Amino acid sequence: MRLLDRSRPPRSVAARLHAASAWAFDWDGTLIDSIGRTHATYRQLFGEFGIPFDEADFRAHYAPDWRRIYRRVGLAEEFWPEADRRWVALYETEVAGLVAGTQEALAALREAGVRLAIVTAGHRARVELEMRANGLEGAFDALVFGDEVPHSKPDPAPVQLAARYLRLQPAELVLVGDADDDMAMARRAGATAVGVLTGAAERGRLRKSGAHWVAPTVAAAVAATVGAAGRS
Repeated sequence: MRLLDRSRPPRSVAARLHAASAWAFDWDGTLIDSIGRTHATYRQLFGEFGIPFDEADFRAHYAPDWRRIYRRVGLAEEFWPEADRRWVALYETEVAGLVAGTQEALAALREAGVRLAIVTAGHRARVELEMRANGLEGAFDALVFGDEVPHSKPDPAPVQLAARYLRLQPAELVLVGDADDDMAMARRAGATAVGVLTGAAERGRLRKSGAHWVAPTVAAAVAATVGAAGRS
């Protein structure tokens, strides 16, 4: 029996990756190595509200829209504003670093003439702070933040807005993310959905949510695309 090579995208997906005019990226868990810190923050936060929360709960309930996590774990809506303030206070005690290989991967895409965008549920103030701290200020052609869109992931609106900023159609974009909501959003918008395994979701969950292909990291996804193009 021939084993499936998951390190390379299927030919049909590879063709879409090579043809894409722009790549858009989720931020948390995709470009920035925040997933461990995010888990620890939620664990402490929910513990303060008397809600048990371990790694299995995190992987089962994680979503870019934190209000969905609140709902899934049973946090009463009346406590959400307080939980929001407490989450920020806990999380922002330090700044997370980039996932290994991210700087080089983005540079490779840029050198290949691909435009870059961010599509995140994170708020502008926090994400821009992390971009500056990690040397990515000014690295993207378009930025879509969670506090600046009327509808959040998995609604297609954030990807559609990024495409509009880039003066492209969503079908010309690749969307890379670590969560099932990222994949569903990309699919609904008509973009190519690439999952990465640097976040909370496992391969099967990403595929079930609509990923055209799942790579280990952003660096691996770019290497399998730009590197292959360079050898052809």
